Amino acid sequence: MWGLAIGAGAFALALTIYGLAYVGTRKQRTQAQQRSDAGHHQGGYTPDRLDMRPVKPVKFWYNMALIMIGVLFISSAAGTGMTLSALLEMPARIWDFGLQMVGGVAQVPDEQARGNWSSAFDAMLESVAIAWIGTIVGAIFSLPCGILAARNMTPLATYIPMRFILSVIRAVPEIVFAVAIFIPLLGVGPADRGGAMAGAFALGISSIGTLSKLISESIEGVDRGPLEASRAAGASHIQVIRWAVLPQVLPEVIAIWLYRFEVNIRASAILGALGAGGIGRLISPPNGLFGQRPYDWEAIGITLFVIIAITMLVDQTSGFVRHRVIHGKTVKQKKQKPGDLAAQEPDPPKSVAV
Repeated sequence: MWGLAIGAGAFALALTIYGLAYVGTRKQRTQAQQRSDAGHHQGGYTPDRLDMRPVKPVKFWYNMALIMIGVLFISSAAGTGMTLSALLEMPARIWDFGLQMVGGVAQVPDEQARGNWSSAFDAMLESVAIAWIGTIVGAIFSLPCGILAARNMTPLATYIPMRFILSVIRAVPEIVFAVAIFIPLLGVGPADRGGAMAGAFALGISSIGTLSKLISESIEGVDRGPLEASRAAGASHIQVIRWAVLPQVLPEVIAIWLYRFEVNIRASAILGALGAGGIGRLISPPNGLFGQRPYDWEAIGITLFVIIAITMLVDQTSGFVRHRVIHGKTVKQKKQKPGDLAAQEPDPPKSVAV
């Protein structure tokens, strides 16, 4: 309520100030026009349209839009309870908490720190395993679904239902799959309680929708020459897919699978905060690091460092493999010595006397 009142007051004040400025400018323009008309009636020189300076366009609605954006920003901040003091104190708090987290990572590990490192590594490896299983599930089902969802591979009676099913899968986030379906069915918590399996299946189902769409678009963009040549040679539909389609799209498909694996690693950390296993269960309230008061920033720093380090390692490895699959191996040619070049030159033709 207070936010709306403050916003309305700010809008009224801004509108009043802008209106007064606009009226003042309009008065000056009117006086200039009157002077021009008076010179014309007295027989003096009146500049025509080619001599007159262009009139600066009035940005009334543009300025009103800027005012409205500012008013909505202020009213939204006031309505949600945001305060300027908390914003001004944020840099100092970030510095303080950052020093504590860096101190936790850089300290000589004692018994408690070794326990934090061990817990963080175990939970992060569990997240990587969850992401890997989800990616494998998505890869296994996405290739046939992508072929059935490609317009140049399937008839319209199969294409439309498959596209609709994949759209429904993509419309549901993996969080909803985990919370509404798999956690009640398989369990919640760490791996021994079924939470890891719930997270893996949630990521797998969600991966099917995204991967199938990308694969189907890759198949629709293949070169039609090998397809027509295979059909002209009497190949069946399965043989056309095997020998004319897959060789063209398989490098791109593998790259898509690897990229989805990177995405699933990040998503598994979020699902873990909801009880689907992985690194997220270490930081999520009420039993995680952010459920304790005061926060143990040293343990939080160790956990975040492990998350960032392993995620970056997986990203770099996946990027290298993806580049290798798409572009192939770079062959370095050996530098040849001048003697080798001379040895490779053919002998000049001998003259034959006639």
